[in-house]
Amino acid sequence: NILIKNSSEPEEVSICINPKNTNQIAAGANIDNVFHSNDGGLTWTSDVLSDTINGVWGDPCIFADTTGNFYFIHLSNPPYPHPGSWVDRIVCSKSSNGGVSWSPGTYTGLNGAKVQDKAWTAVNRANNEIYVTWTQFDAYGSAAPADSSIILFSKSTDGGLNWSPPKRISKQAGDCIDSDNTVEGAVPAMGPNGQIYTAWAGSSGIVFNKSLDGGNTWLPQETFVTAFPGGWDYNISGLQRCNGLPITSCDISGGPNTGTIYINWTDQRNGTTDTDVWLIKSTDGGNTWSSPI
Repeated sequence: NILIKNSSEPEEVSICINPKNTNQIAAGANIDNVFHSNDGGLTWTSDVLSDTINGVWGDPCIFADTTGNFYFIHLSNPPYPHPGSWVDRIVCSKSSNGGVSWSPGTYTGLNGAKVQDKAWTAVNRANNEIYVTWTQFDAYGSAAPADSSIILFSKSTDGGLNWSPPKRISKQAGDCIDSDNTVEGAVPAMGPNGQIYTAWAGSSGIVFNKSLDGGNTWLPQETFVTAFPGGWDYNISGLQRCNGLPITSCDISGGPNTGTIYINWTDQRNGTTDTDVWLIKSTDGGNTWSSPI
């Protein structure tokens, strides 16, 4: 075990190895911690990610493209005098030198004061397009029936310089409380032939959607995957906050299970002192799903 940092309360950690140079690793943690290693993780340099226009406010997602660039997706908090409000956009910073330095951020999702939260990404290995999915809140924390949450999608075809207008990919909305009935946890995954798969949690349990044309069109309505007993927002003794939101991935190895989609999550269906990790899979592009194990 190698200690990277134990100050500044780092949590919600994301980490990625450069596929072009596996000695290069970059990582991020709330709120604005960023780290890099040039020796396969034996030693690390810690820094603070700064964005003087968009601000940096957590939910880090570190990933690499096919040419070896690192990207840091995060939430925003625009500092005065720049216009904007707390977490009002999804921001992308880029590093072309192994995480040593990061470019000024570009962004997607800005929609007035609506909150843009919990983004994650996938990279199309065929054309280097970047895909992002996340949750939009009309008014974060609001219990008003008129306020809702939805899942959005955006993509960049030029290495994160520009982003497509956000596209809604969830038919069923959630509430804005940031709990079990809020739609959250959308993580995109690439299929072997450029398919984009994603699943998220909400009042209906875990649901799924997909695009077969680079995100231009999606199923008109998400499909049900499995129930989420007890919901994704639960308590663990000793932790201030946690969740069991799903992660989606797909086998693109070229092996016998190529194309199989997997969704992984945690819940407390067996009791509040017996939190379990679950896995479910689809072998037909998300049309049908196995029983959870």
